[in-house]
Order: sequence, then C-alpha cells, then structure tokens
Amino acid sequence: MDIVDYLAQVTSNGPIAGVSLATLRGGERHVEHYAGVRGVHDPLPVDAQTVFEAASLTKPVVAFVALQLVEEGRLHLHQPLVEICGEYVPDDPRARRITAFHVLTHTSGLPNIVRADAPLRTYFTPGERFSYGSSAFAWLQRALESVGGAPLETLVQARVFVPLGMRRSSLQWQERFADNHAQGHEWEGEPVPKRRLTAAQASWSMLTTAPDYLAFVRAVLAGEGLSGTTHAAWFLPRMNGRQGGAAEDLYAAHPIDPAIAWGLGWGIEIAQDCCFHWGNSPGFRALVLANRKTKDAVVWFANSARGLRVAHEVVPQTVPGDHPCIAWLSIGRL
Repeated sequence: MDIVDYLAQVTSNGPIAGVSLATLRGGERHVEHYAGVRGVHDPLPVDAQTVFEAASLTKPVVAFVALQLVEEGRLHLHQPLVEICGEYVPDDPRARRITAFHVLTHTSGLPNIVRADAPLRTYFTPGERFSYGSSAFAWLQRALESVGGAPLETLVQARVFVPLGMRRSSLQWQERFADNHAQGHEWEGEPVPKRRLTAAQASWSMLTTAPDYLAFVRAVLAGEGLSGTTHAAWFLPRMNGRQGGAAEDLYAAHPIDPAIAWGLGWGIEIAQDCCFHWGNSPGFRALVLANRKTKDAVVWFANSARGLRVAHEVVPQTVPGDHPCIAWLSIGRL
C-alpha cells in the first residue's frame, strides 16, 4: 500500500488523528503527505501549515546553534558548564564536570526527566556511558543564552528559522499558530490539553510543520551553516546506545547496542551512515530519519501517542534500507 492510501487509512479508522509528513529524495524536496484532522478542537484537515509539537526533534536544532557558537569561539564543547553559567545541580561534585559535549551526546549522567520525588543528581561520572538525559539540556540552554547574549528563542530564530524560511516554527507558542495547530491525543484517542509555552525549552518545546522541519534537514544534509570539519564532527559516533527498549539507562542495566550511537545531538545508525531523532510528548509523536550518503530523508509529526507506529510502512518507502533505530526505539505496530 502506498503512503497516501496508508495514511488515509490509519487516520480514518481511529488509531491516529492526524499526520504531517515530508520527504527528501537525493537532497531535494520530494513529496509531502497530510492526512487526518487537527484534533477535537478543530476538525479541519491537517495541511502544510498545521503546527505540531516536535518534542525532542528540538534537540538537533539546538545542537546546530551550539556548534555555530563553537565555531565562533563563544562556546567550548569541553568546558564545564558551571564555568560558563554557574551551578545547575547543587551539592553534586560530579555535575561540575558536565560539558556541552556531555549534554549533546547524552553522557552527562543526569536523568531524562526531573521528577518531583527525586532530587536532580548525576547517576554516573559524566562521559562514562550513554543514558538519554533530556534534563541536562536546560543547563546547556543557560550556557547558550549566556555566550550567545540572547534568549534561546531569539538565537534559534536568527540562526535557523529565519535563514531557512521556517515561518511556522518557534520554540514557544505564537498566537499566529492559533488558527491552524494540532492537538495531541493519547493511546485511546483522549485529547490532551494544548500547552502554550511562553518560554523556550531546549529539550522539547519546538512547534513546527513537516515542510519547515524538512527545510532544516535539507540544510543539514547539504552542510549549510557549519564548516566542513564541524559538520563532519556533528555526526561522528561518540558513544554507543544501550539495548533494552528505554533510551534512559541510568544504572547500566542493558548491554551496549553495536548498531546505534550518539553524535552531537543526533542518533546515529553506524553502518548505515544515517542520522535520526524521535519526539515523544503527551499526545504527540515525531520522527526524523536521514541517509547522509543518499540524502534521502523523512520527517513526520502525528497528534497521537501511536504516531511512531507508522514507521514500519513509511520508512521503507522513503529512506530505503535496514534501519536499526526502529528496533532500538521499540516501535510497535498499529
């Protein structure tokens, strides 16, 4: 079944409310597909202007800005963040070693999410191993704002969204999105109240469309905005991921995954020379996957907790080849 028919099917019979998908073929825009509705708040069809929550697809964009600041000599990847913008984790000597490099490679030792019942702390020595740690990005954000001299939203607008023509993108809610945005839905279709953040969050707050995010991916694959040396360094496999179905592995409970590693803000399929990232926020799912050799790529956003599950049909038709990230993410089927 081709993608058009498949997406129409899965958004018409209930599992997923809506999907926005865009692809590259050989580094050029190829096709876009939209299916389903924006949500219970707005039954109109999803289209090219529908703004979705990108969740952790925010991280590669923030990494891009960080690397630009590195090239300008403002940020040093291996300088402890405490020296740049002060303490973030109190009474934790190991945390004083955390650098931007540790944050971007998910080797900081900090947990994925800060929990009310667990004081923020490191669980292992920074740089020792991989454990997906979104919480560390708040500290990196402070550093970027300090050396960049502006709020993160301002930095990203100036360095990414405006130059790439990403007019329907922001790291915080914009009233101009009110006329066409998606609302999230959980596993059984129950709607999630819409969040309207007034401040950027480096780990997860990006709002965007599939065509906008594809503009970023196209620039990434073309090597725009960074020197050749820095661009190559962006995608070097720095630390292998862990097996076990959960990217966070604070206690080294799972063995090393030889097929998956992390670069500076990107997941890396080592043998395939592909980069990827997924997004997971209440009622929303997203995935971006790009082959750096062929420059084929796909990105999609879904306003449903089941939204990653279209991967088994979508990925083979858009970025051909074996993709161990699907198994690493434990993506089930609809």
